[in-house]
Amino acid sequence: MRCYTRFTGGVLLLAALSLCLPATTLAQNSQKNAISIDSLSSARAKFKTEIIDTSFQGDGEPQTPPADIFSLVHYPAKDGPMAAFLTPNPNDGKKYPAVIWLVGGYGGIGDDDFFWAEHPKDNDQSGSAFRHAGLVMMVPSFRGENNNPGRYEMFYGEIDDIASARTYLASLPYVDPNRIYLAGHSTGGTRVLLASEALSGFRAAFSLGGIPDLKARIEGGRMMVAVPFNQKNPEEFRLRSPGMFVTSITSPTFYFEGEESYWPEFNRLKNQAKDNNIPFHVYEIEGADHFNIISPVTEMIAQKIVEDTGEKVNISFSADDINRIKRDISR
Repeated sequence: MRCYTRFTGGVLLLAALSLCLPATTLAQNSQKNAISIDSLSSARAKFKTEIIDTSFQGDGEPQTPPADIFSLVHYPAKDGPMAAFLTPNPNDGKKYPAVIWLVGGYGGIGDDDFFWAEHPKDNDQSGSAFRHAGLVMMVPSFRGENNNPGRYEMFYGEIDDIASARTYLASLPYVDPNRIYLAGHSTGGTRVLLASEALSGFRAAFSLGGIPDLKARIEGGRMMVAVPFNQKNPEEFRLRSPGMFVTSITSPTFYFEGEESYWPEFNRLKNQAKDNNIPFHVYEIEGADHFNIISPVTEMIAQKIVEDTGEKVNISFSADDINRIKRDISR
């Protein structure tokens, strides 16, 4: 099984959280029948995480991007201003749909040209399909990353930062605040699921390769960085595990993963969502892995967003759509 990584400034940035061990092995320790009767937002409101270790020092200030592709901005958040790449204002008086892309791995958004460089189609983690489709694209970093204030919390405090990024994006004159979407891959995909469960305001959310159970992931194989929170407290794991709170999802949320890295736990979550009329949809892509799904899936998501112009969200993925993704991967 392929396990691609990218190093920049000594910090591991784009390591696959759910790769390097077979998904079936990782899922063996998953709390298969666990479900939280409380919502994720209410559980978080009653809890304060205990950060006891430093996972990484984080990359330095991000590189200044080409002005016609991105601007380097700093969005206001609870701990202070956080760096992000953002599509510049086209100054045409129009309001555009926008996507917040949550990159995988650890360390932030890097200090190089990764997000505007060209990448092979079988592993393009930059999310470039969204900007190529003419959508406003924001790529945020979070607390403890890229010289940002605060400490890295591993799937906890970043959810508050995502809410702040959305608020900032919605305030921009060229963004349609009613058409803001959330998407991400690997660690970013896990953050998408947690944000969809804990936050409101996203028209739809798309997770590529997120995980359902952080404790199972940690126990199932090595982590790329140190776990920063108190692992003796089970609540720390519960509030970082999307599989515990699928019934908290209220906006359409879509999950994709290649069969080589697919967690069987998502079969239970899919059925649970169906039984409770939760708008959560799961797609296991046959013949695919954790990385080669990214380009065809994000290209299709971008197309769906462009066409999603009604008063209410109208995004779905048919069997033909999934077959098209499979064909694109096999080429």
